Amino acid sequence: MRPGPATRFVAGRAVSDCGDWLTTVAVAVALYTLTRSLAAPALAILFRVGPRPLGSLLGGHLSDRCGPLPTLVALNIVRAGVTAALAVALRADLVPLVLTLLAVSQAAGGAAQPVGQAAIPRLVTAEGVPRLNAAVSTVDSAALVIGPGIAAALLGALGTGAAGVLVGADALSFLALAGLLAGLLSVDRAPAGASPERAGPWAGLGLVLSRPFLRQLALAQLGVFGTITCLQAVLPAVASERLGSAAAAGWVYAAVGGGNVLGALALLRTRHRGLGQRSLALLTVAELLPLGAFVLVRTGWVDVGLAALSGVAAAPFEILAASELARTVARERLGQVSGAVWLFGYTGMLGGGLLATLAAPRLGWMPTLLLAWLAGAALLAAGWLRPRRDAIALTGSASAAASVHASLPRARAARQA
Repeated sequence: MRPGPATRFVAGRAVSDCGDWLTTVAVAVALYTLTRSLAAPALAILFRVGPRPLGSLLGGHLSDRCGPLPTLVALNIVRAGVTAALAVALRADLVPLVLTLLAVSQAAGGAAQPVGQAAIPRLVTAEGVPRLNAAVSTVDSAALVIGPGIAAALLGALGTGAAGVLVGADALSFLALAGLLAGLLSVDRAPAGASPERAGPWAGLGLVLSRPFLRQLALAQLGVFGTITCLQAVLPAVASERLGSAAAAGWVYAAVGGGNVLGALALLRTRHRGLGQRSLALLTVAELLPLGAFVLVRTGWVDVGLAALSGVAAAPFEILAASELARTVARERLGQVSGAVWLFGYTGMLGGGLLATLAAPRLGWMPTLLLAWLAGAALLAAGWLRPRRDAIALTGSASAAASVHASLPRARAARQA
């Protein structure tokens, strides 16, 4: 709450997040209303997440070479211009242009995620990283309540013609974030003498695959993000069937945000520095299970409650996982490693969006969501079992080494005797 770099960073993030959710709901609802087809919002999800994997790798690479704060300022200026053009295209009902501009804006958005994660250790001391992560997660979650709620109310009252206005407000929010971050360019708590990482954009991927915790985190991102994206793609149809209006999808987003707020507030004063493999597994399972239950219930407001439960588990997972990355990965490589982890998450989004695009128009939304949930559960199991095997192997090696070392004094005594 004290004025300083962290305050500016969190305030800018809050404004930008609210604007981003305005666009998310406005574009999905507008496309579904224009086409009256599940394929249109599902295709929009596909165009949103398709460019993000490449963007995450390039963003992490640029963050380590140019610094996270200058990279964030440049990315948000680009996002403001592209989003303004998207608002004009949406106002004119130019669906192909809307999808194209959506892809460009999301490439920049994919780059911004690992860059923002790498910026946090530059703004505060190591002891403050978990709390700043919790503060960022809190405003992210609050924006998920406020943004979709405003979008749902305005679209319900004014009709889908207001979608372009909402997207234009999102463009202004990116400019506000860039302005706040521009005042932080002189702030950098990187260690003295640290040199920028010169490895290529793919360098972080090898490190993620070689470390058990990072590999488990990456597979969890892949499975959970895939399921969530599939649900987002079919959510207008779910809301139309169970809540009476496609615009009511905003209330489901708001429920997820409300759960996120509760989970993040619980950790706002945390002193935990990281996350273990078992805790990671429990939190991801708790986040995934309510999403699968959407298929089993028949009441819209029960769906809203399930979305909130999923959000409660999601916030501690994100906060503690980000803190663990900052604790165990060198700052000059944090952008690349974060980009590699986000690559798995965005690949999951791409898979979930592709599944919804291909399967939902033919099978309906319930079988499609069930398929996505089963795939996500399988990936969580694979991520949990593989690190356990690694741990057992390492424990076995350590035990064998200990036995050898323990036998050496006895062997020397025998030889002396």
